[in-house]
Amino acid sequence: MVSTLPPKITASESVLLAADDLTSAGKEEFSEWDLTIAAWSRDRNRFGLRGYAQSYPDHKRVMMEIMGQKASSPIVHKYMVKVRPNTYRLTALGRTAATRIRHGGGLREPKVAATPKAPKPVTVRDLYDAASLYSSKPEFRRWQDNPEEPREWSKAAAFLGLAGKDATLDPVQRAEEIREVVRAAMDWCNVKEAAYLTRGSGEGGTPIHIRDLADLLDFIQALTYRFPEHLEQQAGRPKKRLSDA
Repeated sequence: MVSTLPPKITASESVLLAADDLTSAGKEEFSEWDLTIAAWSRDRNRFGLRGYAQSYPDHKRVMMEIMGQKASSPIVHKYMVKVRPNTYRLTALGRTAATRIRHGGGLREPKVAATPKAPKPVTVRDLYDAASLYSSKPEFRRWQDNPEEPREWSKAAAFLGLAGKDATLDPVQRAEEIREVVRAAMDWCNVKEAAYLTRGSGEGGTPIHIRDLADLLDFIQALTYRFPEHLEQQAGRPKKRLSDA
């Protein structure tokens, strides 16, 4: 994939996006050589072999962005993890970070005098604000008390935020977006060894226990089993939208 992103994207951000490309293509785990080809495909001038940039990738150039303790490394920021020798996996936190880069989000500090800056991590406040939007939903809380809830699709759609002007959005995509948010929040808690997700010291908001985050993932899975006609992607068949219910 050839990048259409602004040219000032950092090398580490480009490598992170390459990892996200691989994950989106179905490679939950990928080798360092997979990553090299994906990064080179995004930016051949930056990650190509000197003198042969358009024909051959420079493996060492890509690896220098993730090896060692370089401040901007996706590994250092827990956006990627090494699962075994030469093999990596993108974390949910990394997927969230990649999404923000794609949308021009604030993952990078402003550059001064052309000096490269390390990517700014997704903040705990961002994660809290996104996760709390769903952990506080009455449909989810009722399910925690009674696993038979919700019985009607309209209640599930309310949890997913498919109402009003958003009524025609794809339920499958919305459910996956929520999963990504919750997984990223859980990754943060695991990295920090924290039992609760908060907005940060003195920032307000009710702390979210990591158990509630795990329950959110179970709830979305329960909705998928209960309303497969809306939440299961079926090959060769149009996605069902709320307006079809």
